[in-house]
Amino acid sequence: MADKTTAVDIEPLTRIEGHMGVHAEADIEAGKYVDAHCYATMFRGLEEIMKGREPADAIWLTQRTCGVCPTPHATASVLAVDMAYGAPPPPLAIGIRNLIEMAEEVYDGALGCGILEGPDYSEAITAKLNPDVMEKANKAKAPRVESHGYVTIGDIMRGLNPVAGSLWLGCLNASKVGIKMMSILGGKHPHVQTFIPGGVAKTITIEEMERFYALLAQEIAFTKELVAVFDDLLDFLVEVGLDKTGRSPVNLLSHGMYDDPLAYDAKYQNMSSWGEKRAVTPGVVINGKLITTDLVEINVGINEFVTHSYYDETKYTEIAKDLLDNKLSKDHPWNEETPPRPGKEKDWENKYTWAKTPRWHDWKNRVNGETHVLEAGPIARMWITAMAKKVPESTGDSVKFTLPVGDVAGFKVPQEVTMEWKIPASINALERIRARAYFHALSAYLVYKQFLQAIDLINKGETKVWNRYKRPKTGIGVGMTEAMRGALAHWVVMREGKIRRYQIITPTAWNVSPRDHLDRPGPYEQAIIGTPITEKPSNGNLDGIDVVRTIRSFDPCLACAVQVYRPDGERMAIHELEHIHAAEFIHRHEKGHKHCHKH
Repeated sequence: MADKTTAVDIEPLTRIEGHMGVHAEADIEAGKYVDAHCYATMFRGLEEIMKGREPADAIWLTQRTCGVCPTPHATASVLAVDMAYGAPPPPLAIGIRNLIEMAEEVYDGALGCGILEGPDYSEAITAKLNPDVMEKANKAKAPRVESHGYVTIGDIMRGLNPVAGSLWLGCLNASKVGIKMMSILGGKHPHVQTFIPGGVAKTITIEEMERFYALLAQEIAFTKELVAVFDDLLDFLVEVGLDKTGRSPVNLLSHGMYDDPLAYDAKYQNMSSWGEKRAVTPGVVINGKLITTDLVEINVGINEFVTHSYYDETKYTEIAKDLLDNKLSKDHPWNEETPPRPGKEKDWENKYTWAKTPRWHDWKNRVNGETHVLEAGPIARMWITAMAKKVPESTGDSVKFTLPVGDVAGFKVPQEVTMEWKIPASINALERIRARAYFHALSAYLVYKQFLQAIDLINKGETKVWNRYKRPKTGIGVGMTEAMRGALAHWVVMREGKIRRYQIITPTAWNVSPRDHLDRPGPYEQAIIGTPITEKPSNGNLDGIDVVRTIRSFDPCLACAVQVYRPDGERMAIHELEHIHAAEFIHRHEKGHKHCHKH
């Protein structure tokens, strides 16, 4: 960069799951950041650990990807194994899985808003780095004081002070309540024990349902306050100009989540149909336009590149087409083999990160037939669900829902509350946080709906929680869902009853991705570039508060993008294989044929 820029280097980036660094270039004279590179500092080797194991083992092992959000990994993995095994669960089992994952989202949303992101706007930080904003906050009345009890915006900021603040502590307690909800049906948290192919290893008792609902009532009461307090805080921060921090184009990805218990059948051939019946709608938005809600189309378009990542490229295409005859690239996760190749640190022109580069290919040529940089997260799934009009809560430009009556001791709003998240004018750091708060509320609402449906199934005598299945020797599967941080998917290729290939693409992998082969920055880098400098330089140096506010608004979890690796561990070689159809791959190996031709 030119001499007029000031470098801001932050490593590790704190208050997230670490293993991440940021190098940003600030033009103090122009008052903005002009370049950025984000990098993951550890290798992620779970795909290597999976090889040669029983596919069902992945359900438990891949949860170790992260202790913050293990349940979405369990969900993605069990969906992939359901598909590979041909093992659809009964409706109540799907409902139980939903309740566990919904409880995870409730826990994780409170954690993100109040403990991981909110403190960036606390009194402790704002008074130091944006004193003029703090002065205005102390004078600004909070319009929704009756819903949350904080008289001024300054009071809200004091409530977000780490460890001591009342709002910080309230979010911590709400996270604890969500974990208790998961543990009732999942056995424990982190790392639930009850997800198995074909259903769940858990029967339900009335006493457990009562305990679950008592905790849910607390979360519903809490989220009425959470959304109100964050609306007040964020509206104020927009007024003082912080809405220009972390702006991004409207290019979004969501896999959707919470399967319809009466629609999901674990078949890839029907994934387009049951995917669109999810309570949160899958989809891709490019340049502000919703171009698809089809999970099959989304899956086929996913590719991972390694131009600036510490890996060798995938060299061969083993599975040329999916089960619906759609062409797959060599960089699709069902084909992906990317051996680690460590390199020089911070070599921005070459390889500089352990994070790969997921991109989505517009293979149906709905926009331009090219690959696209997509952002994942709560704002993506709220935005897509709002536009798609696939669920009753979608209006076309908002998501609208009503939380039920509930008089819970210690909370201020017993009456029912109708909430409406509206598509904002732009994507920025503040709107990412607002979407996370509203998604917490939406998840609490959907837990309530799913709870009632589960009770209805039980009353009708549909109490079966597992379907017997016969495991094939060969198969492929994909499990696509959402973690709190965004789109998460697992892919498995099974041969002779063992995992031949396993791939995971996490939401943080989408967002922390480096430059691609066209030199386009990933979402984190993209959001930093152009962000205004709001702090006053000290001796020509910056603390980088605008950088960390940008990054933390995505709620990164680098454990989901990097992992430890034993270089002396056994590796399965990828042979030179002819291109085959997924159905042909399954047919050949079920018959015991051994095909390994030179490509």
